[in-house]
Amino acid sequence: MQKKNVAKNFHKNNEIDLNIYGVRKAEGGIRAGAYKTCFSVSENKTDDYRPIFWYKDGTKIEYETKFKIKHSDCYTKYGFKRTGCCCPYGRELEQELKATELYEPLLYKAVNNVFKNSYEYTRKYREFVKMMKAKEEIEKEKTNGQMSIFDFI
Repeated sequence: MQKKNVAKNFHKNNEIDLNIYGVRKAEGGIRAGAYKTCFSVSENKTDDYRPIFWYKDGTKIEYETKFKIKHSDCYTKYGFKRTGCCCPYGRELEQELKATELYEPLLYKAVNNVFKNSYEYTRKYREFVKMMKAKEEIEKEKTNGQMSIFDFI
């Protein structure tokens, strides 16, 4: 079960009316871009509050220094930008697997057993996407970049 589903079920079963979690606008990406402010009113009666939403990178560093925050080895040793290092659909899947193999060989063995089919699917899908992009480029070159009425049908 995904971690999001666990939280949703907890909210539902416990009649939670406020969800508080850490997302910063400065993070960028889909998560930070999904919100315009630190507070959202929800139709399902669970409102969302993001107390660190406005923290800039400098504020984050200051906070980490003051409170002596120790980050996961995923960030400090392995160089990951996120800690989803075994997620079969992550953008940096191959780099993360290489680092996991190097630094966490037992975890590497485990995730390759658990996610074997998912990793294969992801790799095949990415090959397919590359092939389709290459095919598009060839088609563009054939038509000198001219658009055809068939591009819109």
